[in-house]
Amino acid sequence: METKDTAWTKLIIPGQHRGASAIYGNIDDTLVVATTYKIYITTDRGASWEMVSNAGTGIPGFSIYQGELMALSNFNDYSTTPFLFSLDHGKNWSGKRKYGYEVYDKIHVNRKETKISENESYKIVPQPKEIIDEEYGRPLAQPDKLIRVTDRGEHELPFPFRRQLNYIYHDKKNRLYIGAEGTRFEWTVKGNERTYPTSTDTAIIYISKRPLSGK
Repeated sequence: METKDTAWTKLIIPGQHRGASAIYGNIDDTLVVATTYKIYITTDRGASWEMVSNAGTGIPGFSIYQGELMALSNFNDYSTTPFLFSLDHGKNWSGKRKYGYEVYDKIHVNRKETKISENESYKIVPQPKEIIDEEYGRPLAQPDKLIRVTDRGEHELPFPFRRQLNYIYHDKKNRLYIGAEGTRFEWTVKGNERTYPTSTDTAIIYISKRPLSGK
């Protein structure tokens, strides 16, 4: 766990091929995180992680209904189609469901935007590829940014990390959680090969230390 930044807590799940793709729960109790195919939980604020499911299918979102936590399987802007279910807040998972399709067909989760009040939401927005690779003449991918949306308009949120951001979520205390890739937006040079961006084998979760306004 890394807490050097005054505004954000950074949690890392090492040994992942992809970043954090879905988040549920809260850091004070049980935090549930998907790293594309696997589900992890931590009950000690990220000091240790337990893998509780290896789904074999990508997990782009979580949703809960009447105490049943669901892992979703659709990687569009809105995740849908629950396929794994947990009745103990993410500790154990199975394909056995409590309800019928009339419930599950209505489940949809916005992966890129979280609404904390009627007039305030936060969303992940990609930056335009304005930097051109001088050697190959092609545009380079850029890190995503966070935007606060209110009835007064949209404003960029101070976020000091250059990452690809996959998922945004807030807990009951209105703290923001950001699921990110370990990819760094910098060059790696090995022999005659130049690679951008640089990939790493970590999944990252950023958590705001202070609650959002909700006003």
